Order: sequence, then structure tokens, then C-alpha cells
Amino acid sequence: MRLALILAGVLFIVQVWVASLLVSDPAGLLAHGDENGTAFYDTAAASGGSRLAHIMSAATAISWGLADTLVAQVAVSRLLYAMARDRQLPSFLARVSVKHSVPANATLFIAALSTVLGVWMSSRKDGVTLLSSLINMGALIAFIVLHVSVIVHYVIRGRSTDLLAHLVTPLVGMAILVFVVINANILAQVLGLIWLGVGVLVLAGLYIAGRRPSSAGFAVLEESR
Repeated sequence: MRLALILAGVLFIVQVWVASLLVSDPAGLLAHGDENGTAFYDTAAASGGSRLAHIMSAATAISWGLADTLVAQVAVSRLLYAMARDRQLPSFLARVSVKHSVPANATLFIAALSTVLGVWMSSRKDGVTLLSSLINMGALIAFIVLHVSVIVHYVIRGRSTDLLAHLVTPLVGMAILVFVVINANILAQVLGLIWLGVGVLVLAGLYIAGRRPSSAGFAVLEESR
């Protein structure tokens, strides 16, 4: 997994670096930003014509759009299933299909929600920018919290002595993410704070209702070992 992440990171960095060499007005792009989120395809059109831009767009839709959508839906549906199993979400999301052995309700719920949001955002003039800001900032906030969770779980609770892996590395990763959040546009920051605020309110509601988050799934996994 680490090698795959490193390879993906290197490929993305090289890809963006090559594209940056072909930008006709780098100063203008830095000053005004990429309002439509099409800088990469505009660069392809400038360097290879509209045909190259269309090829890049189609390749992205097929290789990233379809594949990432399927992976994201499977991942999110399993996350909802696990939280519902631990009584952090409504129980109907924890129901598993007997025939297919998958969390059917959670999968259908995510599919319906994604479709509604996609159609709604496509009808807005700023839909692409708003949706991408929501997704990116939501992911950034989630990963910041994830880094904090690693430190709490291993260092504070587990008394881990591997400080490089369980303290230094999470702190470095968290610092990079916080830097990105601070330098993001105002809309993205507002969405990120709303995202985090909703999570805090839900967590507070669970504590008040006596449904404190637990690690039941981890306990089952440890017992199976």
C-alpha cells in the first residue's frame, strides 16, 4: 500500500510539473486561480489542440471518473455500515444483503445521495467549484482528524514507543494539511468548518444520548484472530 501511494504521488507530481511547463500564462494562473477547474485541459488544448484536450477529458472520465466513483461508493457505504453497526448511525444502514453479502441499504443510500447532489450541482453555475470545494475540504478535514486519531490511539492510549511512526509522521502530515486548509479559498474554508462543526454536533448528540463511539468492530476483528 505504501509503495502504491508513493508511486501515485510521484506520478501526480510529475504530471502537474509537465503541465506547468506548458502553461502559457503562469503568472495569470497564479494570480487569478483556476475558476472553472479546467487548467489541466486548457493546457492540453494550448499544447496539442482541442483534440488532445478532448482525449485527456475522456481518459480522465473513464480511468478516474468511473473507477474512483465505484471505489468511493464502496468505501463510503462500508464506512456507513460500520458506523451503523456500532450504533453511531441509523440501524437500517447496517443491514447486509443475504444474497450478495454487501451493505445493500448503505450502498443504495450513497448512490441516491450522489445522484441527487450531482444533478443539483450540474444545474448551478458554480456547481463544479462548490462541489469540488466541498469534497476536497471535507477530505482534508477528515484526514487532519485521522492524524489526530492516530496520535491519540497509539501514543496516548497505547503508550507506543515508535514515535517516528505514531507521532512525528502524523504531525508532519497534519501540518501539511493544515497549511493547505489555511491557504484555501474562503468558500472552501467555510465548507470545511461547517463539515467539522456538523461532525462535532453529531458526536456531542451521541454522547448525550448515551451512544458513545466504540471500537466494536476492532474487538470483533481481534477475537477472530
